Amino acid sequence: MNFIILLITFILMEGATWFIHKYIMHGLLWVLHHDHHDHSTEGPFEKNDYFFVIFALPAIALIYFGSINHYNYLFYIGLAITFYGIA
Repeated sequence: MNFIILLITFILMEGATWFIHKYIMHGLLWVLHHDHHDHSTEGPFEKNDYFFVIFALPAIALIYFGSINHYNYLFYIGLAITFYGIA
């Protein structure tokens, strides 16, 4: 069952990331994302790089709370989000 949770979450992440990119990153959080498109930032990092942290925090929280609760479904959802980020 845990593998099924992991697999389904991994697949659903494709739709979630499309929605987040289209409506959040190009909408509410455009202030962080715009330098990814216009390359206006000098140096090795862009404001857009904050999204790595923003997206990692829920995955870390899910892994943590799932692991302290006997590796329940939250752990596997967080793991799937992490795997999607790596992929």
